[in-house]
Amino acid sequence: MGGGYHSCYAAEVRYALMLVGVLGAATAAARPGKVVRVERRARVPSGVPRMCTLSGADLSGYCITSKAPEIGNRLQILDSSRSLGVVRLTSVTAVPDACTQNVVWMIQGALESGDLSKPDGGMVGVLDVPLDPRAGKLVQVDHPATGHPFGTDQVWAVDGNGDGAVDLEFVQFACDDGGVPGPSATGTCVEVWQQNAVGRLEKSRQDRFRNCF
Repeated sequence: MGGGYHSCYAAEVRYALMLVGVLGAATAAARPGKVVRVERRARVPSGVPRMCTLSGADLSGYCITSKAPEIGNRLQILDSSRSLGVVRLTSVTAVPDACTQNVVWMIQGALESGDLSKPDGGMVGVLDVPLDPRAGKLVQVDHPATGHPFGTDQVWAVDGNGDGAVDLEFVQFACDDGGVPGPSATGTCVEVWQQNAVGRLEKSRQDRFRNCF
C-alpha cells in the first residue's frame, strides 16, 4: 500500500514538472513587445460634392451642376471661420437659357439648424459629402488646384475636417467648348477637386455651361 502511495505521488510530481516545463518553454518563446503609435490621417470626405452659393438674407442662391439638386437635399453651409448650419432645399428651378442646358439652378431653402445671420464673408453650401459640423470651413489658397495662372480662377477651398489641409476645391473659370481656359472662351467651367488617399488634390468632375443667356 505504501508503494502504491509513493507511485501515485511520483506520477503527480512528474506531471507537475512537465507542466512547469511547458509553461516555461512558452514563456521563453514569447518575445517582449512594444507599443507603436500609428499616425492616421483625418478622414477625407467621400463622395463627389456639389456646391451652391447662398444669400443669408432670404436663403436663396444658385448651383452650377449637371446633376440637379433636389427638394429635401441638405446643404451644409460654411464661411471662412466655421460651419454655420444646415439648410434644407424647398425649391429648385432650372435657370432658362437659349441652349436648354439645365446646368444652372436657382434654389430656395429653409434653415434646419444653426445661425446664418452673421457670416464671416461669403457663404457656400456643400452637397453630397459629410463635413465636420464643428470644424469645417472655407480656407484661402495661394494657387488653384487647376494649375491655371493665379487670378484667372475663382476658387472656393474647403477644409472639411479642421486639420488645416484643403480637402475640396470648387474652381470656376471661363473656358472653351473643350473645357480649356483661354481667349476663345464660349462659356464657364466649374471643376471639383478632391483630396485623394495620398493627400493630393485631383479633379473628380467638371461641369460646363455655354454663354446662351
